[in-house]
Amino acid sequence: MTDPQSTLGSTDQVERPGSVGIIGGTGALGRGLALRWSMAGIDVRLGSRDEARARDRATALGEKLQNRPGVGKITGGTNRAVAVAERLLLLAVPLDGLDAALESLHDLMDGHILICAVNPLMFDDRGPLPAPTAGTSVAGSVAAALPRARVVGAFHTVSSRELAVLERPMDDDVPIVGDDGEACAAVAALADRIDGCRAVLAGPLRLASSLEALTPVLIAVNRLAGAHVGVRFSRLPSTAGVTDAR
Repeated sequence: MTDPQSTLGSTDQVERPGSVGIIGGTGALGRGLALRWSMAGIDVRLGSRDEARARDRATALGEKLQNRPGVGKITGGTNRAVAVAERLLLLAVPLDGLDAALESLHDLMDGHILICAVNPLMFDDRGPLPAPTAGTSVAGSVAAALPRARVVGAFHTVSSRELAVLERPMDDDVPIVGDDGEACAAVAALADRIDGCRAVLAGPLRLASSLEALTPVLIAVNRLAGAHVGVRFSRLPSTAGVTDAR
C-alpha cells in the first residue's frame, strides 16, 4: 500500500482507465457516470441484482449516445458478473441495499479498486441529514467488510442530474479519500476523464465520513436555491494533490 500523498501530484504516469464496472449501476448516479465515462471513450459495465434490468438500462443509455463518435460500450449484467469482469469498480447501491451487495461481492474481491460512492442519507420533516452508519463511515464499513478490496471514497458530491445533461460539461471538483496511493491515482484518472471534473486528493479514508456528510448539505442548498450545485475548491495550487489526466 502506498501513501496517497506520494502519488497524486500528477497523473502523467498513471495509466488511463479503459473500462470500469458500476455495482448498482442502474440508479441515477450510476447511469449518469456511465454516460459521461462512455463519452470519454471508456467501456462501462452496469451491474444490478436483476440482469435483465441492467441490460435494459445499458441499451437505453447506449441509444442516447449512438450518434456520438468515439464512445465506449455500455453493457449490463449482474453485480457479480461485473465484479468478475472488471478490476476497477464503483459501488453506487442505495444504503439499504449495501449489506446485500457486500455479501455478494465478498468472495470476489482480490485487489480490486472499489470506489465507494454510497451516501448515508435520510430525510425528516426539516429536510436531508446524514443517516447513522454502523462504523465511522460507509466507506470505512465497506473496507472492513471487504478487506481484500482497495477502497476509495469519491463521487459523493457529483450531481446525478447534471451528469445526465450531456449538452454541457460538468463544473465540479471530485474529492477523493483513501489509504492506497495507487488506487487513489487510478480513481483520480477516472474522475479527470469526465469533461469539466477535476480530481482532488482530500486525505485518508478516515475522512470519508466528512465527505459523505456533504451530500445532505448540497441537497439542502439545491432546495433553497433551486439549483444542482457541486463542489469547487478555490485557490488550490496545481501541485496540491490535484490531477488532470485528460
